[in-house]
Amino acid sequence: MTQPTINETRAQTNSATGTPANDQAQAQANRQEQAPRVISDPNEVAQLVMLRIDNVNSKKDELTIAIKSLADTAKQLVSVYGNQQAQIAKLAKQVDMLEKLNAKT
Repeated sequence: MTQPTINETRAQTNSATGTPANDQAQAQANRQEQAPRVISDPNEVAQLVMLRIDNVNSKKDELTIAIKSLADTAKQLVSVYGNQQAQIAKLAKQVDMLEKLNAKT
């Protein structure tokens, strides 16, 4: 478990008192915490880059799986649509034959 930072400790203390001055101090401390940290250590930079590359690769893998699934679904839909079109054509021929037989009688 990590030790709370000074700002986290201040936030807990300030939120307990609830005074407007403390709320403003807390808001300012939060803004300072949100500022991006400059990394100058090459080991930290390498670690950060590797983490981001891993993140991109995992998202790429998720997209590949989703695209393959979508392609499989599309193939199934095309197959079913083709079968339905064949059935409709077959039924249309039968209707034509029945109409011709009906017209002769």
